[in-house]
Amino acid sequence: MNIITWLAEPNWTGGVTETLEWKTDVLQSPTGAEQRIARRLSPRRTFEFSILLADNDRQRLENAVFHAGAARWAMPVFSDVYVLPADIAAGGNIITLDTVGRDFSAGGKLLLKDGLAMNARSSLIDIENVTSDGLNLSAPLAERWPAGATLYPVRHAVLTDPPDFTRYNTSLSAAQIRFRVDEHNAFSDDVAALPVYRHHPVIEPDSNWSESVTGQYLRLLLELDNGSGLVARTDTARRPFVMQAHTWMPFGRDEQSELRRLLYFLRGRQRAIWVSSPNHDFYPVSGMNGNVIDVEKAGFADFGIVPGRRDLRIRRTDGTCFYRRITAASVLSGAVERLLLDGSALSLALDDIESLSFITLCRQESDSVEWQHTTDGDGLASVSTTFRGIRDELESV
Repeated sequence: MNIITWLAEPNWTGGVTETLEWKTDVLQSPTGAEQRIARRLSPRRTFEFSILLADNDRQRLENAVFHAGAARWAMPVFSDVYVLPADIAAGGNIITLDTVGRDFSAGGKLLLKDGLAMNARSSLIDIENVTSDGLNLSAPLAERWPAGATLYPVRHAVLTDPPDFTRYNTSLSAAQIRFRVDEHNAFSDDVAALPVYRHHPVIEPDSNWSESVTGQYLRLLLELDNGSGLVARTDTARRPFVMQAHTWMPFGRDEQSELRRLLYFLRGRQRAIWVSSPNHDFYPVSGMNGNVIDVEKAGFADFGIVPGRRDLRIRRTDGTCFYRRITAASVLSGAVERLLLDGSALSLALDDIESLSFITLCRQESDSVEWQHTTDGDGLASVSTTFRGIRDELESV
């Protein structure tokens, strides 16, 4: 059977959920040391969205699903829609548009559609190559396309489950649709724009506070319980591992492309990155003129300096960040303790310091990341993940 084009538009009231799923083998010792091996060249991608169809649209879709439910579909990437600002004449083989951040690929396909209905005029067109400002087509356009027509990148995909139709009356139905992309999902993993500390990039900015940020200090505990006596417990790693939630709400195609590059760099659970605590972990009581800063006593010096809680981000009020390692800590009085930092000397007035926060070398806790497209890629998205601290002293830092 030939590939069938999916022509039913999503119901954007619930957005479109894209899931990126890598596969990583994590070999962890009882001490927390890890070896992480990526098993996929690119993540698997799924797209999930709801549809609401009536009358002829419903009839057309149900006929297509009945006959081709198990086949490969030409699935438009709805979040990468482009609306033609002007007419395109027949016979042309170049379409001018900003392709950056859109899922076009050389040798792939695009869908042109003149209207939202399933019976609207549409055409599946082969792409010869992609430039930053346009698409070169494999053959000239056979028809004229007016301003307002929509253009989508297309991916070959399969339905993961048969749609379960909810019938509201004799002509109106809704369904939840889930596609899995059935081809390689390449994307750039260039994160050169991020700051680097001790050979690893640092996530900036902080987590979005549109919802509460959760965290915990995980321990690798081994318990022996014979059911009658006291439970024997061993902390095999003899240290905690930070668990830190992180949320992004990128707006616009540039921010979303930057975030996608970051996720592709991390490769699920494989690669490491520095993640800042969302807290003000110290309150400064003095400025800095060198490598020493005095802070309100927080009990840090009482426990000593240990791996996993010795690296600091100093953020200025203008947003500039400095990253330093605490090399010594001492108590000056009942209210003040002093931190000695490595690296080059800093000269900062007290009023210049916005926050002092710990940073921890982490990997993602899960290989799967959900990307909630609230609108298309020119608008708003929401992405959440959880980071897990790793033993930075064993990660070539």
